[in-house]
Amino acid sequence: MFKVSVFVLTAAVASSVSGADLERGKVLLEMHCRMCHESVAFERNKRVAQTYAEVKAQVIRWQANTSLHWSDEDIENVTSYVARTYYKIPCPKDC
Repeated sequence: MFKVSVFVLTAAVASSVSGADLERGKVLLEMHCRMCHESVAFERNKRVAQTYAEVKAQVIRWQANTSLHWSDEDIENVTSYVARTYYKIPCPKDC
């Protein structure tokens, strides 16, 4: 049991040190964005966003348009998840 607790604690610390919580970003995307984005936004050939900053601008725009009121941390989590998973854009050092 001690080994499992140490592993969980280590994983939690590593997540906070690296910045964005990709798992939380995935959950938020699936809960609030997937119904529209799965069929359209991530599948089109010509994407609106080409850089991490542009992906983040789209996340900010759409969370505001849908009145989600996400924290800056949640915006960063979703941005990092989308950028890495769908756009294959690395997260900048400051996130």
